[in-house]
Amino acid sequence: MANGFPRTGGCLRRLIDLRHESPALVVAWIEDDFHHFGVSLEHNGERITDVRMAAPRTPWITCPGAAEPLRELIGKPLSRRASDIGRLLNMREQCTHVFDLTGLAMAHAAQQRPHRRYQAIIQDREVLGWNGRRPLLGPTSAQLLCNDQEVMFWDIDQGHITAPPIYAGQALDEGFRAWTERMAEEPAEFATILRRAQLVAGGRTIDHDQYESAGSYVQTALCYSFQPQRSLQAKRNPGSTWDYAKSSDGMLIKVHEIP
Repeated sequence: MANGFPRTGGCLRRLIDLRHESPALVVAWIEDDFHHFGVSLEHNGERITDVRMAAPRTPWITCPGAAEPLRELIGKPLSRRASDIGRLLNMREQCTHVFDLTGLAMAHAAQQRPHRRYQAIIQDREVLGWNGRRPLLGPTSAQLLCNDQEVMFWDIDQGHITAPPIYAGQALDEGFRAWTERMAEEPAEFATILRRAQLVAGGRTIDHDQYESAGSYVQTALCYSFQPQRSLQAKRNPGSTWDYAKSSDGMLIKVHEIP
């Protein structure tokens, strides 16, 4: 493919920052090569009283519109488990990345944790072939840091974790959610973040600027912009794919802002 794709010899970096701006307000930010979103979540200790999002950089022009369905969360109970966001919202009507980030913000609020910064690092994968427009990818490794300390590491091949032995054989698609729901809150959070990051990392093989809209990308309607009623209106934001393979310097420059 042209224009430097697929990218090889580098990695995807995905940063997530979670902090309490006050006892009743959590601010969360996420950034990777393709996305930059922020969420502010207010609560009264039991329920969510307000939620807002910011979208400084998005792949499709419709992505900021996901702020409206996100507000369905207002009035819902806090949960210590980030994945419980799936019980409170229909993920397909949300921006996937804001959905994940809001779940993390909710858990951060419920647990009243101190400042936390995650960095997921997914090594670039060799493209072994193509199934239409979809790349067939070789093995990779996935590392998750929390406040600069490694908290999880996987080797991955053919859609399964292959190492370390404690995780080997676990599929990253079917059965993954059931697997993490059997984990304690924190390792489940780590695993969910790392899985999403390795999915996003596949985007480093594709020049998304070749697609006029989300509709022309031909993907299952898994998120807000890919819903059939708006996918053709979800025009591409050209030039919105960046490359942070060399360093995380310059990422999350809006981290001290409140969406």
